[in-house]
Amino acid sequence: MTFDAREFVAEDCWLLIGVVTFALISLVGIAGLEALAGAIAIVGWFLLVPLFLFWGEEIADIALEGDSEPNHSVDDPFEELKRRYAAGEIDDEEFERRLERLVGVDDAFEDVFSEAGSDETVSKPLETETSAPRKREPDRNR
Repeated sequence: MTFDAREFVAEDCWLLIGVVTFALISLVGIAGLEALAGAIAIVGWFLLVPLFLFWGEEIADIALEGDSEPNHSVDDPFEELKRRYAAGEIDDEEFERRLERLVGVDDAFEDVFSEAGSDETVSKPLETETSAPRKREPDRNR
């Protein structure tokens, strides 16, 4: 598992700022500098925490614009497999094994979806349903 600075800033930095602010307020308050502790509380809890809580993603985009590696989030599993093979993350045997597995899964989905559109799966009317009108029985409870 790798550390993603952009994700941390976007999602969890506000919590770290809140905890660090609490620790600083405590230390400065113990030292007898209450005015400084108040300033730290205002800046930390009332300025930085809400800022990172609500606009963390935008701050991460601005602050970490060129720092992160390109995101390899690919929706196509074939592309991801080719990328990993080209990068040397998997060897030939592993590539072939996974490719066969993906092709098998892809074929299975095609079979399922092609059957859904065929005439064989169209529901037939129930045997109780007939084209003849049904007789209505009189209600005897009235």
